[in-house]
Amino acid sequence: MKKSVVSEIMSEPVADNNDTHLWMAVMDRAVRDLIALEKYRQDPAVMEDPVFRYDYRTLKKWFHSSSMEPGSFNWICSLVNIDPKWALNRLEERLKVCLIPDSGRKARVERVELGDTKTDVSAAFAA
Repeated sequence: MKKSVVSEIMSEPVADNNDTHLWMAVMDRAVRDLIALEKYRQDPAVMEDPVFRYDYRTLKKWFHSSSMEPGSFNWICSLVNIDPKWALNRLEERLKVCLIPDSGRKARVERVELGDTKTDVSAAFAA
């Protein structure tokens, strides 16, 4: 079973209840969907699809909304004790790593093994 993206980045345990687990799963799904959409976005043919563009814009708006309504990004962050700005920064780091071609990712891992740790952000939001 894959570990939740959200649970990997949390520094403090969250109250163990079904509601919290549900909203962590919602956040995890949103992160995974954004990563997938960012990968597909690199294909010019996909960008021509109005449904794709709508889904992409809607998901980006969800992450950047200042709303505190139940189900919003900020509301979920508050529920699970994550600073929304910090979470967005970690997400941006994760997207950079996920969008690097495999050859570039391998080179980054090799640099880290040689001690150049400032070039690797692969632990951020690790899936």
